Amino acid sequence: MKATEFHDTCTCSISDNWTYKGMRVIWLENSLIRIGIFADRGSDIFEFTYKPLNMNMLLRIPGRLRNLTTDFSQMRSTTNQFEDHYYGGWQECLPNSPSFTYRGASLGQHGEISLIPWKYSILEIGPDVVSVKLWGSPVRLPLRIEKTISLSAGKSEIEISEKLVNLGNTKLDVMWGHHVAFGLPFLKEGVQIQTNARQIIAEPLIPNPRRFKPGITTKWPNAVNVNGREDRADHVPDFDAPAYSDLAYLSGFDGRGKYSIRNLIRNISFSLDWDANIFKYVWYWTERYGTMDSPWWGECYAVALEPWTSKWTDQPEEAIEKGEWLQIDAKQSIGTSLVASISEIE
Repeated sequence: MKATEFHDTCTCSISDNWTYKGMRVIWLENSLIRIGIFADRGSDIFEFTYKPLNMNMLLRIPGRLRNLTTDFSQMRSTTNQFEDHYYGGWQECLPNSPSFTYRGASLGQHGEISLIPWKYSILEIGPDVVSVKLWGSPVRLPLRIEKTISLSAGKSEIEISEKLVNLGNTKLDVMWGHHVAFGLPFLKEGVQIQTNARQIIAEPLIPNPRRFKPGITTKWPNAVNVNGREDRADHVPDFDAPAYSDLAYLSGFDGRGKYSIRNLIRNISFSLDWDANIFKYVWYWTERYGTMDSPWWGECYAVALEPWTSKWTDQPEEAIEKGEWLQIDAKQSIGTSLVASISEIE
């Protein structure tokens, strides 16, 4: 599975003449970046490659990328279906994160929108701009999610415009997120995180070995580790540091949220810009071979920085009652946009 090579530095291209394990693939690329999208699997961005260094920035767990329509686990469980089929990449998550029953609808972890085929239409075919529109609807809630991904010639960024529509005749409470995960070799030498977040707090329900002491809100990038010592949360250690897993939440963004995750040895940075009035939190998930049991079995090495509308909770009904989830009225639509880019560090 490989996109067409480019020789013209002034053009960009789009192609849907590809499949992987029976899943339709859409490629967008120019002289600087190559973007791979699974239309048949949640509109996942499974590849975000910076071509001058031939580096895919996104996580890929070996052996776990499968076609959901042909490969089945022993039990078809909504509770852990997302983890059963998680391979890395960048997922759109909707309409929830915790597994629970919402008004009679049984919802699995991170919702179902990332696990179903989406429809798509190529809107622009270059040479200056290419774009594709993708849309899908979960089975269990009356929602439609639409997004258009655009790439321009000579730019190492994609623009994503989105619209979430409530198709029903009743108000809905949802969690909406972008599950953006980074992996090796990008993380090997360690990375630094820059963001306009103001504070950080660690999720309590994470087992050891973990890094941050939970339940303490501190000013970003300062944190407290499990030994009670001060810790710089913006520094992720290199590959040879001790194993751990953790989840924390960044918040306090002003208008547009921004972060960059930077490898200063390889001189490369991935940046994301989004509407923090909608995606109010960034989930800072780290898995450095710390989980030796299910679901990762010691095979996942990742840092994820995920814009979400709210924090994770094991008490979703209570969070909804408090108004912490995104509310979307009957027939209402919510529009938003994101920009993802790669740059070399000077």
